[in-house]
This record gives sequence, structure tokens and C-alpha cells, in this order.
Amino acid sequence: MNKQEIGSITAKGGFANEADICNKFINYKNDTEAKSWLKIMGYEAEKIQQIHAVQIPVRINLKKAISLGVSKEKYDETIKFKKADIQVRVEIVIDDIVHIENISLKKANKSAGFNQVDKRPVLTYQKIWGFDGDVAKWLRLFTGDILPEEVLSNKELANIKDKRRLFLTEIPQKYLQDIIDFFSNNIVLVISDILRGRGSLSAEWFLVTRKNKDNSLDWILKDINSVVNFYAKGGVSVTPRGSLKIGRVTMQRKGGTPDPTSLQFKINPLDLFGI
Repeated sequence: MNKQEIGSITAKGGFANEADICNKFINYKNDTEAKSWLKIMGYEAEKIQQIHAVQIPVRINLKKAISLGVSKEKYDETIKFKKADIQVRVEIVIDDIVHIENISLKKANKSAGFNQVDKRPVLTYQKIWGFDGDVAKWLRLFTGDILPEEVLSNKELANIKDKRRLFLTEIPQKYLQDIIDFFSNNIVLVISDILRGRGSLSAEWFLVTRKNKDNSLDWILKDINSVVNFYAKGGVSVTPRGSLKIGRVTMQRKGGTPDPTSLQFKINPLDLFGI
């Protein structure tokens, strides 16, 4: 079966969370939106024998992972790069084969559209993406994992906004350019890892629900390749507030608690409605 994007479809619905969406898939025979989602995924509802849909927990032990189709050999990678929120198993009558679809869900509203899509310490990203020690050092200064006082002179310290970390605009131009060059050269890899993930529980589909003022919901479902390409469009640049814009993704210091010195990647899922 060839999977292809049929198009962006929006509709009203009364579903608000992962459990609701799982139930809609399970009851697809009587659910208009679930039928539309299945059509976008390339399925014909009348040829489906049965659907099982389950929520994927944030934390997964090995036994649960195996029940979701993860092998012991792939367990560590899958848990580290998991991006799917629900798993839909579609049983097709004509071939008795179970097709598995992993879906990432994002909830947003017009007043607060930005969602965190990934957050890890700089050194963890260095292991994943392989940037060099200088890039790691200045990104750690950006997040506050290394304090500016450990690197800068007293004169330089007097000219920064926050003694706990550096803004990108305060990083020497040579090293700032190295950071920009790395993300420019690896933009698709970075966006893919933070949105699709890797392994058996990576996301194949991206479902965004948008809450309206009257409490109704719109939705849009896109295949993950289209989503990655969409958010990777545009160059890499420093924002006026001293963070980094990578395509349509914002990279910033997380701040707050927990993990205040982690790197954080954020998107606005509502942007997909403009496609």
C-alpha cells in the first residue's frame, strides 16, 4: 500500500487529548474524523477489519516497549528518540497484515501556539549530532551549563546582560558563526530528530488540534516528511532576543525548572494550518 498525503483537512470535533483520539480511531466506523484521518494515511475504511489504538507512555519499560513492537536490540535508541504519542494498528481484510502507524499529537490554541518539541543537555546533543568541542562549549555558555565567569574576563562580564548565561549575540563572532554553520549544514537532520525521532516509535504522522474561542477544535494531519520539510524551510539566524532560529524552529535556553540549563527546541504547530 502506497502512503501519500491527500491534503490538509480541517474539521470541527469534540476530541481533546490522546485518549479521545485513540477512541476515535477504535470507533472509526462511526466517526467521520477518524475516517478522514485513515483516508489521509492511505486506507480505505471498508477494507479494514479492525483497529487497535493505544497511548504511548512518556516512560516505557522494556516489556511495554516490546508490546509496542520495539526489539530488545533497538530499545535504547527507541526510548531516547521516541516521538510518537499514540500507536494505531490497522488490520486489513484482504491480506491479514497489521499495519502500524505512529502519530505525534500537538495541542495548541491561538493565544499560545508555541510547543516544546525537544529538550536535552548540550552534551547529549553533542553525542547525537557530533558537533565539535568549541560549538559545545559556547552552547553550554548559552544555556548556563558553563557560567560566563569561568570563561570571560571581568571587563567582558561587565558587558553581558545576565551573569548566569550568554545570549548568542554576546558570543564572539567566530564561534557564533561556527554554531550557525553547524545548524545550517545539518538543518534537516536536526529538524528530523526533534520532530520525527528515530527507531520503532518515531513519528510517521503529525496531528495538530487547535482549540477555538467557542471551545470547538480544528485539526490538521500531515505526513512527517512534509512536516519536517516545512519546519526546515528558511535559513539559520540569530533572533533579536539572542536565540537561534533554525528554519521555523526556535532554539533557546530552557530556563525555569527542571533542567534550566538544557537546550530547548520550540515550534508553533499552528503554522501548519497556513500550508
